[in-house]
Amino acid sequence: MPPWHEEGHSVNDPNFERFLAKLYTDDAFRARFLRDPAETAATQKLTAEQTEALAGIDKIGLAFATRSFAAKRRRRSD
Repeated sequence: MPPWHEEGHSVNDPNFERFLAKLYTDDAFRARFLRDPAETAATQKLTAEQTEALAGIDKIGLAFATRSFAAKRRRRSD
């Protein structure tokens, strides 16, 4: 389970939700995040707790989710 689903991590924060959406959909942003997760998260007005949780993101899971969401967007646009 992603670390932001653990007790005490807020997933209802609009900044956090925007960050995740951008992470899944913006290739350049995701590449920057993968190079330096903590710095990228810190620049997006996230809390220290959210930044710490994102630093431990499952990179394989992120790649899988990114491809899955892209495929869904392509199907919707067809």
